[in-house]
Formats: sequence, structure tokens, C-alpha cells
Amino acid sequence: MTTTELMEITDRIMALPAAERAAIAQTVWQSIEEDEALIPPQSDAEAIATARRRDAEISQDRVSQRAHQEVMQNARRAIQCVHSRHPDYWKPRQ
Repeated sequence: MTTTELMEITDRIMALPAAERAAIAQTVWQSIEEDEALIPPQSDAEAIATARRRDAEISQDRVSQRAHQEVMQNARRAIQCVHSRHPDYWKPRQ
């Protein structure tokens, strides 16, 4: 898919009402979750065990937490890095 085609699809999606955009986002995210090459499948028991392990790591100060705002700022900076490499994709939409 070309950058132009991707921009056109994105523009069409962004013109939709929020509920429809959310439905599309959920469908796309589910398709990513189902791609076993990207995210190895976990059973519910494995996912719960992972969550408990991570909770213990935080409780025992073995890992540090980051605030949502910090995570989002880092994500925005990363997007800006992509913007510098693909400026046409990130042009303001009209």
C-alpha cells in the first residue's frame, strides 16, 4: 500500500463518528492481537500469571512505573521521529 493510499484510508476513517472509529480501531487491534508472529498466544491462566508477576515486580520495587502522561509523551515523540522520515503521511488533515 502506498503512503497516498494509506492517507486516503486514514482520512476516510477520521471523518467517521467517534463510535465508528472506535469500532474500527477495536477490529484492527484484535487482528494484531491474533497475529501470533507479533504477539505469542497466552491462555487466560498464563495472562493472569503474567499480571501477578508484574504486580509483584512493582510491589517489590524491582521495576519502576511510568505515569500514563509520560508514556503518551514518549509515544508522541516517537511519532514525531516517524514524521521526520515520512512527512507526507503526517500532513494535517482537512
